[in-house]
Amino acid sequence: MKNKNIPEVDYLADLVGEFIEYWGFKRIHGKIWLNLYLNQSPLDAAALMKKLSVSKALISISIKDLLEYNVIKEEGIGPEGTRLYSANPDLHAVISHVLRQREKVLMGKIQAAFTQLKEMSPNELNHCSLEQARIKELDRFIRNGEKSLNTIMALL
Repeated sequence: MKNKNIPEVDYLADLVGEFIEYWGFKRIHGKIWLNLYLNQSPLDAAALMKKLSVSKALISISIKDLLEYNVIKEEGIGPEGTRLYSANPDLHAVISHVLRQREKVLMGKIQAAFTQLKEMSPNELNHCSLEQARIKELDRFIRNGEKSLNTIMALL
């Protein structure tokens, strides 16, 4: 198995890691995903550790996270008896799964918390120095956010 580090791939992996970090994942998740996605064959954790110069613990935790979000998949056992991994090639399914697992759940929590705020009486809101007009704006913003998320998920 070839395990040559290529500076162009390393640089791209850093940028993908930075991008994915912006969306709430860890930089290492992006680096692992890119290396698995570009590789001709599945890799085991040891190969990823070597390619990325990271610890076994970091690779193990990150692989677990990526499997949970269906970003990578297990491809069986290699010749040395280690588990092999590859990137999920269906990027639309990956994004859709992440949106359903994470953003949709978070949006539900936001709506539940906001519902409690909306149920407060005008006197309670005034007593807490909360601007009722802004609460209505926030309600519209949350509803539009939910619609936008549903639209994005429908497109994927």
